[in-house]
Amino acid sequence: MSLILKESVAFRSHTINPWTGFYFLQSMVINSALGYEFSVLYAIVFTCALLVLWRHAPRAQKIFIVITSLVAACYFPFGRAYGAPNFNTLLALHSTNMEESTEILTIFPWYHYAIGVFIFALGIVSLRRRVTTPSTPWLKWDTMGVIFCVGSYFIGPVQNHFRGFEFRLYDTGVPVLRFVRDVAVNNYEVVKEQENMTQLSRMKDTWNVLAVKPKYHTYVVVIGESVRRDAMGSFGGHWNNTPFSSQVNGNLFTDYISASGSTQKSLGLTLNRVVNGEPQYQDNFVTLANRAGFQTWWFSNQGQIGEYDTAIASIAKRADEVQFLKNGDFEANKNARDEDLLKMTAQVFSTARKQPQLIVLHLMGSHPQACDRTGGKYNEFVQSKETSCYLYSITQTDDLLGKLYSQLVNTGDSFSMVYFSDHGLAFKERGKEVQYLAHDDHFQQNFQVPFMVLSSDDKTHRVIKARRSANDFLSFFSQWTGITTEQIKNSYRFISEQKASPAYITNFKLQKVDYNHLGTDIFETRSRR
Repeated sequence: MSLILKESVAFRSHTINPWTGFYFLQSMVINSALGYEFSVLYAIVFTCALLVLWRHAPRAQKIFIVITSLVAACYFPFGRAYGAPNFNTLLALHSTNMEESTEILTIFPWYHYAIGVFIFALGIVSLRRRVTTPSTPWLKWDTMGVIFCVGSYFIGPVQNHFRGFEFRLYDTGVPVLRFVRDVAVNNYEVVKEQENMTQLSRMKDTWNVLAVKPKYHTYVVVIGESVRRDAMGSFGGHWNNTPFSSQVNGNLFTDYISASGSTQKSLGLTLNRVVNGEPQYQDNFVTLANRAGFQTWWFSNQGQIGEYDTAIASIAKRADEVQFLKNGDFEANKNARDEDLLKMTAQVFSTARKQPQLIVLHLMGSHPQACDRTGGKYNEFVQSKETSCYLYSITQTDDLLGKLYSQLVNTGDSFSMVYFSDHGLAFKERGKEVQYLAHDDHFQQNFQVPFMVLSSDDKTHRVIKARRSANDFLSFFSQWTGITTEQIKNSYRFISEQKASPAYITNFKLQKVDYNHLGTDIFETRSRR
């Protein structure tokens, strides 16, 4: 009895003190900063682990706290915007150039960085705790604490097993361990996909072209960036910010769904032939046009880090002529504008060409942060400066499309131009003065993007309400260009009101999700001049 009493007194002396509460606060903050849902259970687990470490390995505890506090402090702004690490965040880390990285860092509100500093400050405070006793005997309470921590580790794997998934030891729900696992596993998946992409990109395409009957002489594909359909007046948006596309003759699709919620993944699934969910990078729309005898051009205002380092660069390099306004160097090309691409198209159009032409323009468009796209300019203030700039960046793209259309008309050749965006965005810090838009995969608006086809022989401004998916883009491209190939099966007429198969998207965890099961992220229309 006396032994139990002594252990109880010793336990209370180490647990019932201000440091226990401090460790619990620190545990809650660190767990939340890593991008996972708050859990009291896992906060208690973390606290318990810190207490046991302090009693028996205080130096190790301090090192552990410094590392976790530093990681949590640095990741907090990203966790608030993008959640826990996933395939998309690791892919962005590999494929984002210096300019985009800098812009991402400047889009987060200042108080997110202040909270990050606070998190790290808590870690510094922990370092100031002094070790008062050189050694502490192991008590049964320590054993119970270890058993509690180990038992909690297995909650995630066991839950997955009873939900019908595979039992895997590394599927723990403990946030600190889960963070390490998510970074390691997703980084491995990204590296593996990039190696596969590089290998396939250097292979000869496998297209078997059966017939080539182009209706037009010049085909133009304009790939927009980060444009939500509900932000465009021409597609039913609240603002009159698209004067050209609102009145031009052509076909506007008001229910087109992108393949994924980020540039690399979305366009990788859109522009390449996909087999069993895997893009075949050697078989893309550019190599198909090459195989059909088209002369191909790729003009881009998006950064290029290397020759085959991203899904988009690997496709671009297959064109006969390729020009990037940015090469990945931050200082050299930071101020390059989408409109500069029109100088390149003007050069192409200045020479008569017999071959059918395919010209691709890849825009920076409305990529966050939008105020960098517009130079801080906007027409109407809507909730925040960044939101206002976002709407004006769409006006700039609409103006570019109008000028490109005029260039095509002035050539005197028949033409057809398609414009679509790679993905949409979701609102962060909604309703606040610092409201901004960022990548997400939880809402329909992340995938609701514009898609329109404008041709030289169009006589009316036609709105097509039938749902279309970017997963069927190659089917559209085949019908549009008149290129018939063995590998592309056309089950319906894309430019029509014919019903297509149900749309699905690929989320940031690389899971196929029914589009109809996603939530909504409505664009609030409150504004002031």
